[in-house]
Amino acid sequence: MPVFSYQSELLNASIAASSALRMVVGVNGVSLWVQNRDKTLALKTWNLNGTDQGFSSVESELRSILGAERLLELPFETKICALGSAATTLVPRRLFDPENLDQYFRLLLRDNGPRNYGFEKLEAFDCYLVWAAEAGLMRLLEQYFHSRNISHIAGPLLRSFHHRAPGEGYSVFANLCGQSVQVAVFERGNLVFFNVFYFSKPSDLLYFILLVYKQFDLDPLELPLTLSGTLIQDSEIYRLLLRYFRTLHFVALPSGFHLPEEAKTMPPHFWFDLSTF
Repeated sequence: MPVFSYQSELLNASIAASSALRMVVGVNGVSLWVQNRDKTLALKTWNLNGTDQGFSSVESELRSILGAERLLELPFETKICALGSAATTLVPRRLFDPENLDQYFRLLLRDNGPRNYGFEKLEAFDCYLVWAAEAGLMRLLEQYFHSRNISHIAGPLLRSFHHRAPGEGYSVFANLCGQSVQVAVFERGNLVFFNVFYFSKPSDLLYFILLVYKQFDLDPLELPLTLSGTLIQDSEIYRLLLRYFRTLHFVALPSGFHLPEEAKTMPPHFWFDLSTF
């Protein structure tokens, strides 16, 4: 069952033909947003009990979610899926070789199982985002999305963070999805760090973020932490972060994305990743 589910009674095949469906899929969660111009017609999210073991840890659960979701059968004008947990790395433009994508993961991946690879040019950072996803996951997603419409959430997230990063000094962003967090650091608007961490306890999350602050000699009492994703203020994680960071900011949804009244129980930043692509 979804953690949250909203679907407008107006949504049918005719309306879908002029609407966009976006979905983010990762081992820790799945989320879905249907939008027609600036009106939200569906908004859903599921928690998954995945681990860093990857697709195998959530395959059965994910197949059940996708197979039971009737919205995926509607003829949407656009259907886009972003991977939330595939392995990623950033490669400087001068070192990028599109013919040998697997070479960038020889030290990052623990096994030699079959994988699909993809890449995206990040013009603003003069580099390429390269990702690797298990072949079984890609075969499943391609039952619902054309392969050209499957990418990785890190690209649009980094562009959105970059748009919000000030032109002076440092800025740190953390996007949570269940038991994983994507952390990006910008210096004078330039991306200087990006990584994904998996954690099992709130204290682990705190450790990883403080480690990033320490790496760049940043003071958590002086430099705010900007947060997005599946974090609510009434949570152990948030209360723990408040003990170490003087200022915590939550990102706002971009203009053109409006939540229905039924979704006001969830904070806007909860859906931020879906608004970035």
